[in-house]
Amino acid sequence: MTVVGRRHFLATAAGAAALLAHVPARAQQAIKLRVTAAPSTQADMYRLMGQAFEAKHPGISIAIDATQRDYNALVDATLRDSLTGELADVSIQGNSTLRLYADRGMAVALDSELEAEMASPQTTLSPSVASIGRVGGKVHGLGLLVSTPVIFFNLDLVKKTGGDPAKLPTDWDGILELARKINDPATSTLGAYFTYDQADWFWIALMESQGVGVMNADETDVGFAGAEGLKAMQLLKSFGVAGQSKVDMPRDQVRQLFASGKLGILADSSSSLGIFEKQSAGRFQLATVRFPLLSPNAHLPAGGALGVVFAKEPERRKAAWEFLKFAAGAEGQTIIARNSGYMVANSRVATDPNGLAPLFAERPNIKPVVETLPLLDGWYAFPGENGRKITKVLIDHMRSVILQQIEPDVALAAMTTDVRALLAR
Repeated sequence: MTVVGRRHFLATAAGAAALLAHVPARAQQAIKLRVTAAPSTQADMYRLMGQAFEAKHPGISIAIDATQRDYNALVDATLRDSLTGELADVSIQGNSTLRLYADRGMAVALDSELEAEMASPQTTLSPSVASIGRVGGKVHGLGLLVSTPVIFFNLDLVKKTGGDPAKLPTDWDGILELARKINDPATSTLGAYFTYDQADWFWIALMESQGVGVMNADETDVGFAGAEGLKAMQLLKSFGVAGQSKVDMPRDQVRQLFASGKLGILADSSSSLGIFEKQSAGRFQLATVRFPLLSPNAHLPAGGALGVVFAKEPERRKAAWEFLKFAAGAEGQTIIARNSGYMVANSRVATDPNGLAPLFAERPNIKPVVETLPLLDGWYAFPGENGRKITKVLIDHMRSVILQQIEPDVALAAMTTDVRALLAR
């Protein structure tokens, strides 16, 4: 080989070596995940979670977009993104919206990833995070932060009636009996209020607490046309008789009434607990009990948010799952507990003596919420395009019973007819 030829060979070999040296670097180039989340009030918490994840996963970077004010705004933005091909890799959405994405084929089913993860002895996930994200027999999301139906008590008003704050009633009969004693129009004190207008959440809770769904198993008919639906309507009437029929107001005003010390018992979302604890401090003692369960097969719908994977490309989907698993596991749930007003979805982490159990032990009023975590399932969404119209129908009929305008059996029959008609369309 000539000198020139040798130089050409060496140069070519060196160039090839340099080229090969760059191949692994490109193959291991960091994946940048786009994560959308709501509500915007929790933007700082979501950013902390992204930073904590990146510290443990140097090959994946997280771009958090938490600019949408609430879950409804995020739905609108997500559907727009789907039309332009700009869907996020992961999105933290309201629990009630999951079916929309599952039915449209947007949300990735996570059963295979979840099965492998739950088989690992190192996993920190719990069954509760999966049950919240189940639609049509498949898991399309993991629960992250939740709220549950809960019963709030003003213990000062309880004591005024001769009640025992250490033995609060835990069933509807006892709660309503106490409410009637507290109710005092002369002092503008309301005995009890049942939050019936938080979308269809509390109607679902009334059904699931009796072991039935708002639709039957194959979704061919409503599930509330029978005895369970009538019992729920009769309960709502009892709240009306106990004083609520005289005071019908928006949720925000009801919560202000409770915070003012003029409402004895409130059936509401646990998401109000932190605010109530601050507002009641120095004014009255606050206590909570679990939403009454009427069946061994009882469940309750989870409010709050879950994580959904939209990424379809294998490597991005794998990275998206890693982020979602982190958010639903011990580290992510600890970030949620310490940096937001929400309850975590992971029952395992919530009750772990080496996890969040010591933190929650400092707040006894959160105990009923922790006890409810294993009973949570998803926030059911009616099939078809008339979900919002159905929700309005449910609220209108519940209101008519609470205000004692219509008897429970008549209202239930009308509700059943109206919902069936909307489902048929």
